[in-house]
Amino acid sequence: MGGGGDEAQAAAGAALAAAVRCVLARLDAHAARAGRTTGSDAGAGPDLPSPTTPLPPLPSLDALTACFGLSPFEQEIVLLAAAAELDPTTGARCAAASADPGHTHPTFSLALAALTDPHWSALTPVAPLRRWQLIALDDETRLTTTRLRLDERILHFLVGSPYLDAKLHGLLRRTHAPGTLPPSYDAAADRVAAGWSAAGPDSPLRVELVGADLRTRADIAATAAARAGFGLYSMAAEDIPADPAARDRLARLWQREAVLLPAALLVEVGELDREQHAAADAFIVGAAVPLVVSSPDPRRTGHPRGERVTVTRLSDEEQLGLWRDAFADIDELTEHHLGSLVAQFQLAPHVVRSAAATVRRDLPSSGALDAAELAWQAGLTEARMGLDELGRRIEPRAGWDDLVLAERQTRILQEIVAHVRRRGTVHQEWGFAKSLRSGLGVTALFAGGSGTGKTLAAEVMAKELGLDLFIIDLSQVVSKYIGETEKNLSTVFDAAERGGALLLFDEADALFGKRSEVKDSHDRYANLEVSYLLMRMEAYRGLAVLTTNMKKALDSAFMRRIRFVVDFPFPGEKERAEIWRRVLPAQAPMKGIEPALLAQLTVSGGSIRNIALSGAFLAADEGDRLQMRHMLAAARTEYLKLERSLTPSEVQGWV
Repeated sequence: MGGGGDEAQAAAGAALAAAVRCVLARLDAHAARAGRTTGSDAGAGPDLPSPTTPLPPLPSLDALTACFGLSPFEQEIVLLAAAAELDPTTGARCAAASADPGHTHPTFSLALAALTDPHWSALTPVAPLRRWQLIALDDETRLTTTRLRLDERILHFLVGSPYLDAKLHGLLRRTHAPGTLPPSYDAAADRVAAGWSAAGPDSPLRVELVGADLRTRADIAATAAARAGFGLYSMAAEDIPADPAARDRLARLWQREAVLLPAALLVEVGELDREQHAAADAFIVGAAVPLVVSSPDPRRTGHPRGERVTVTRLSDEEQLGLWRDAFADIDELTEHHLGSLVAQFQLAPHVVRSAAATVRRDLPSSGALDAAELAWQAGLTEARMGLDELGRRIEPRAGWDDLVLAERQTRILQEIVAHVRRRGTVHQEWGFAKSLRSGLGVTALFAGGSGTGKTLAAEVMAKELGLDLFIIDLSQVVSKYIGETEKNLSTVFDAAERGGALLLFDEADALFGKRSEVKDSHDRYANLEVSYLLMRMEAYRGLAVLTTNMKKALDSAFMRRIRFVVDFPFPGEKERAEIWRRVLPAQAPMKGIEPALLAQLTVSGGSIRNIALSGAFLAADEGDRLQMRHMLAAARTEYLKLERSLTPSEVQGWV
C-alpha cells in the first residue's frame, strides 16, 4: 500500500519537473532575446523544451486551476515560484532574464516580461494567486520587484503530498465516520449530503444539524461527508476570531483547504456570548464550501441558514439493535437482559459501544457481578455524565426496612417501582406506547412536612430500581427572567434522558401554586413554567418525583397530570418509636435508652436522626455509653433550631 503511494508521488514529481522545465525555457528565451545567458549549462541538452512548448499534463496543477480559476499566465507564475524551490538553476536564470545579477528570484515584473499571455489583473489582491494565498510577497510595498514565494502547502500539493495546512493545526481536528449508524441517523446523514447538493442562491452550501449529542452529530456529519466524497474537519465556534481581519484570513485559508483536500467543515456551536455569536455567524455566512453547523438547538440568525436536519431520538428497536451489536460477543447477555437495558437507558451509539468495552474489560475480573449486572452498571455510569453538574447525586443505600410508613403509602411506592420496572413490557411488548402515545412518563408527587421521609422514600425506590438519585432544587432552577426557567428545566431533562437517574425535584412550591387564575403577566408565565415542567415529566422515560410541603397550594388542574400522589403524614407516636429503633445501631454502646419514651418527642423522622446522631457524639466525647441524658441535650439543641421548647409531657418518665 505504501509502495503504491510512493509511486504515485514519484510520478507527480516527474510531471511537475517537466512543467517547471517548460517555464524555465521561457525565461531562457527572454534572456536570449536580450543577448544574455544564464551562465549555466544546466538547461542545455536535447531534452530542453522549446520556449513555446505547451505545459505538459500535470493533474495537480489542473486541480488548482479548476478549484481557483487560474489563467494560463497564473499557472506559469505558480510553476515559476515552484521552480525556485525545486530547480537549483532557477536563481541564475531569473538573474539573466531580469538583467539584474541581484534578482535571483521570481518576481511579478519578470513574469510579466517572460511568461505566456501576461495580464496585470493577476497581480491584484482579489485575483486567485493572492486571494487564496497561493503566492506570498516578501514585501507588499514593492509589488512587481519583491520576491514571489510559493506557499508551502501548495508546493506539497503539486508534488502529490496532501495534508492539512499546518496553520490550521490545533484549531481543526479530523473527524472520521463510524463503521455504521442506526437507520434514522443514516437517513439524517443522507439529508445532510442532499442539503449540500441542493445548494443555490437562496439555499447556501451549509446544513444545520440539531439535536442529539455532540459526538452523534459529528458521526452523522462525517458519514454525510464521506458519501459526498469529502473528508470532515471540526472546529468549535468559540475558536473563530472576533477580529474581522483575522476571521477573513481563517475563512480564506479554510476555503482553500476545503477545495484542496477536499473536505467539509463542522462548526460546533454551544453557548456563546454576543460578540462570539456575531463572529461565528459572520464566518458561517461567508462560507462558500460545504459546511455543517452543529448545535443542540436551532441557531438564531437573520441570514439564510440552508437545510436544517433534526436528529430524532432512536426508536426502541434501534436501541435494541445497538445494544445487541455492541454485546454480540458476550453470550451471557440474553434478549431479556438487553430489553431491560433498552427500557431504562437511551444512550448514543458511541456511548453504548463505550459501555460494552467497559464490560469486556471488567468481566474477567468481576468476581461477584455477572455480565448483565456489569452492563447495567456501565450503562448507569455512562448515563450519569452530564447530570452531576445539574443536581446533587445520592448513591442510594437505604432499603425498604429503613422506611417507616403506613402500609397504604408503602404499597403506592411499590406500585410506582413496578411502573418503572415493567414499562418495557407494558409499553413495547404489550403495545401501550402506540395506543396511548403520550403521558407515558412515571410521575409522582410526595407531599408532607420537612423530615417526614420524602427524600428517603425516593432513595429507597432508586436503590430498588438500581438507579442514581438526583435531587434538583427547584428554587435554584426557577428564574426571574422570562424563559430562563424553561431553559434550565430543559437542560436537566435533556441530560437525564440518557436514563440513569430518578429525578427528585425538591421544593416544588417554588414553582407551583394556585396559578390557574391569571391576574397579571407573572401568573401567565408561572403557568407556562409549570406546564412545561409537567410536560417534560410526562415525557421523561424514567421516574420524576416532585416534593412539596404545601399540597393544598397546588392547583387541582396540575394535580390531575401527576400519576401518583403519596402523602407523608407527620409520624405518630407508634411510628416515631419505630423510627428510633431503626436509627439506633445495635453495635452502639447504650445504657437505659428507651425508644418508647423517646417517641414522646413530637418531631419528624429527620429531626429524630439529628437528635440520635448528636446524642451519640456527646456520649462519645465523654467516653461514656449513650444515655437518655445525652438525648435530652441533643433534643434541646434540635428544638432551638426548630424554634420550639420542650414540653413536660415530651420528657415525662425519662427526666
